[in-house]
Amino acid sequence: MTTENDRQILALKDVRFGWKQQNLLHIPELSLSSGESLFITGPSGCGKSTLLKLITGLLTADSGAVIVNDHDLSQLSASARDRLRGQTMGVISQTLNLLPYLTTEENLQLMQHFAGQSNNPSWQQQLLEQLNLTDQRKQIVSNLSTGQQQRAAIARALVHRPPLIIADEPTSALDDDNKDAFMKLLMSEVKQLNSTLIMVSHDLSLQPYFTHTVHLPRINSEQNGASVC
Repeated sequence: MTTENDRQILALKDVRFGWKQQNLLHIPELSLSSGESLFITGPSGCGKSTLLKLITGLLTADSGAVIVNDHDLSQLSASARDRLRGQTMGVISQTLNLLPYLTTEENLQLMQHFAGQSNNPSWQQQLLEQLNLTDQRKQIVSNLSTGQQQRAAIARALVHRPPLIIADEPTSALDDDNKDAFMKLLMSEVKQLNSTLIMVSHDLSLQPYFTHTVHLPRINSEQNGASVC
């Protein structure tokens, strides 16, 4: 029996996607449960960012099923996929997904609004304390240091307690010290929420942080015919 602590959060089943009649991805099977983390690597152009867009519903698979939190994305309208993304996913990208003209606190409030949740100041305050951002709560994001903006991006991605966190090259602009500090904070917060984490990166030094690693060409049947990693 599957419990709340190990329930399936993501499943890809025979997913195919291509551009202009040229096949790019064929993922026969991929699944993750609560609390698991997946590190996806591979050369530029192999489809990593495309795969994340399929998982987040920004792109629609040509065939097969992408199931997120028990919802088959192929059965949802574009607006329903947008709602699901806001409610069940937290996204961290190279650009951090922060609105620079808002305060740190306002960025968190806006994310909770997008998720259809009531404003929760006590939880926001707790999260900012854990990320050492209490003093920056009322500061405009564009005035924060790079490290503070990275921590604010973690807070924004987690404030609505999403079951799935998506991170696309979030450490690409960081030096080694800031990169390690970012990863330790991210993994600690994700563990507390028992969320599932998927990260795409070229940086293989990040691999030890994750419970699973996938070299995308190895599971992409369109590229080499292998069905599993």
